[in-house]
Amino acid sequence: MDERREGWSRLRFLVPVLAVALLASVAWGYTQYRARRAWEVRAENQYNRSFSELALHVAGLETQLAKAAVANSPEQQTRLLTEAWRQAYHAQEDIGQLPLASVELARTKDFLTKVQSFSFGMLSETGKGNRMPEEKWKTLQDLHRQARYLSGELFALQERILEGAERWLNVDRVNMSAMTADVSQRLETNKVTKSFMMMEDGLRRLPEPEIEGTPAGFQPEPKGVTGPRIDVEEARKVALRFLERDGGEYQADYNGEIKGKLPLYLFNLKREGGERSRGAAAVRLAVSTKGGHVAWMLRERMIPGRELSLEEATEKAREFLRKREYPEMVPIAVEEFRNAAIISLARKSGDTIIQPETIKVQVALDNGEILGMEAIPYLTFRDPERKIPSPRLSPTEARKKLHPRLRIEEVKKTVILNDRFQETLCYECDTYLDKERFLIYINALTGEEENIKRVDRRGIELE
Repeated sequence: MDERREGWSRLRFLVPVLAVALLASVAWGYTQYRARRAWEVRAENQYNRSFSELALHVAGLETQLAKAAVANSPEQQTRLLTEAWRQAYHAQEDIGQLPLASVELARTKDFLTKVQSFSFGMLSETGKGNRMPEEKWKTLQDLHRQARYLSGELFALQERILEGAERWLNVDRVNMSAMTADVSQRLETNKVTKSFMMMEDGLRRLPEPEIEGTPAGFQPEPKGVTGPRIDVEEARKVALRFLERDGGEYQADYNGEIKGKLPLYLFNLKREGGERSRGAAAVRLAVSTKGGHVAWMLRERMIPGRELSLEEATEKAREFLRKREYPEMVPIAVEEFRNAAIISLARKSGDTIIQPETIKVQVALDNGEILGMEAIPYLTFRDPERKIPSPRLSPTEARKKLHPRLRIEEVKKTVILNDRFQETLCYECDTYLDKERFLIYINALTGEEENIKRVDRRGIELE
């Protein structure tokens, strides 16, 4: 009798405890659901904004090319071609903000590069008061036809998206599954990615303008990809060593090979065994078939909040690269997006920063976990035989080339890519006009202004 009474007593105690636990579990689940929904809304809005800006910039590009074709004065053509160059530049930036990594857009990107190349080349002529030659006018017409086609396709797709028939998050999911074997089928069945693929195919059917003496077809050979070709098993070992430097053991599943200028082996990696591995996000990683260099890695998970500063995240990124025996890398830009920091780091050689040799590292701001790394620019421009020329100008002489109203914070030697994709030794002058920050690049050999960037305090370029 006493045992039964004791059992009922325990039951009366456990029921409210279990009820509270159930309510807490439901509340936690609902909080996670709302956080996920809020993230999805923000992501969808961001993608919609980037796509709208892409459509507007391509439309603006088409308008400027059309006007340039009928303008008769060199002064008007100079103004119009300058604006066409600007619109093409922003369109390239917009494409980079969209989840289209799985879609082959080589022709579209090549077209935008050609517009920039053509405009830049013609500005040197029209700026001297020379009229556009007949053969250049024909090239301009071919570029305008391509711009008109692209603009029409983008606005048609934008209408379908605004009608609610398509969502960018579905495109993002296709992009996340890009490492799977059925990626081509997924691209074909998603209406947005299929629209871009059809747009790319239609662009191939239009006349191809010939542009001489420009970097329109600029596709550099990856100088940093050195060594003999390796097989899948050797690449698997490279992938495992890359992750296991931070501790733990992983299993690497091979997911195929990507062809192109930089052929890659693709792997999915998961942490092996134990409580610690439960719920751990899988890692996707690419290793070059030549030499076994890690080109990129990506670990996807939600980041519920922010605990670290951008300075702490930057140090996490530098430590991550130091552990993997990269040469000295210094941060040149830090960006925050969805509770993650994206740190761009460039190689430093002596007292010179080599900007083309850049690696981007993504750091979660809740716990400092490394979520991603992209080293393709680094592998493309890393030149083992690079020789940095001696500057002909001193830092003091470079300062004298700047506008006298600027406040100069710092001057340092930097190698950049100029408008013709040529590596150029410059002095990077960190300057302010009132509260606005500008990075001005003075050619260390000729004293010319090579480039001007308007940036925020973290080094992110502004429009």
